[in-house]
Amino acid sequence: MKNEHADFVLSKAIGVFSNDFSKSNRGKQPLFEEYHKTGDINIFKYGYSMPWGKNDMIHLKGILNTYLSFLKPIIVRIYNTCYIPIKRSYNRRWTQYTRTGKIALCCIAKMENDYIRFFVEYYKNLHFDKIFIYDNNDPDGERFEDVINDYIQSGFVSIIDFRGRKVAQLPAYQDCYDKYNKEYDWIAFFDCDEFLTFNDDINDIHKFLSKYKFLPYQLMHINWKTYGDNDLLDNDGRNVIERFVEPLPNNTKMYYCDRLENTQIKSIVRGGLTYVKWIQTPHTPKCIDYHCCNPLGESVNTNSPFQNYDFSVAYIRHYSTKTIGEWVRNKMKRGIPDRSVESWKETHNLELFFKYNRRTDEKQLYAERILKDELE
Repeated sequence: MKNEHADFVLSKAIGVFSNDFSKSNRGKQPLFEEYHKTGDINIFKYGYSMPWGKNDMIHLKGILNTYLSFLKPIIVRIYNTCYIPIKRSYNRRWTQYTRTGKIALCCIAKMENDYIRFFVEYYKNLHFDKIFIYDNNDPDGERFEDVINDYIQSGFVSIIDFRGRKVAQLPAYQDCYDKYNKEYDWIAFFDCDEFLTFNDDINDIHKFLSKYKFLPYQLMHINWKTYGDNDLLDNDGRNVIERFVEPLPNNTKMYYCDRLENTQIKSIVRGGLTYVKWIQTPHTPKCIDYHCCNPLGESVNTNSPFQNYDFSVAYIRHYSTKTIGEWVRNKMKRGIPDRSVESWKETHNLELFFKYNRRTDEKQLYAERILKDELE
């Protein structure tokens, strides 16, 4: 298939082994290029085996561009919806975010001077390194410095001024995490009537949270074990753990729905997370792409304030009502920090107390006497 030419040999395909032409045609590059333009000769670098013409290459390029323009959005969508979340989830699942060796507790409190010292000492005995108390008392109300000033001066307790603020629990939790999450490996978000309890002999929050089975998780949800009044009338000076020894039955339902009371949880959150938002419930923050477990090390729903209860490893003693006297003087008067005054006044009344506790004439009369004294 070769044609003789005065200056060189023409061929339908001439292999060129480098940027220079072969020895036999060296120096004749301009003539090669001229014939190449006319289509009489095709010049290819080494490694191409098929003699494609210029028009063939243009046609192939058009076909490839058509297919690529069709496939590109599909590939991008698969990458964004599948690969990136899987990679992000895997990376976060196995990352330790802070390594300070310290664990803190955050709470918001109002009218808790009768109970706060025992609360602080209890968590100090569990080897927490710090307690942040957001003081939500009225501007002219009681002050925590009057009862736990020694712990404040030692640095174990920090008081943050949230006095007089309404519906302040979620903002307090958010403020605490935003400011201090880089300083602590974990931060527990509990109320002053909640006491973390272990079912083994550890009694050390550091040893508990350092277990290998918790390594892949950024949050832990721990169930309530709720306690009623144990048929006591009022505070007799003993701490809540000594006074209330019998929990409510496990089939006790919440007052506003058919869920079981003890399916509710509270959270311990790992420090150093980039997206933790307290926006819906004080039971757990809103987290994206983070993983949550229970005390057994089993994966649970990160954003749900409920989970099947299990007390075999750890649980939170929740003294939600205490006695009828304390309910009337404290809970009915102060309300709850995650709701408006109008909201809690509609629900937190004597009828709610007796949904959880046995109604007796003695309790009813005692409550009415306190309410009468309050009005006078």
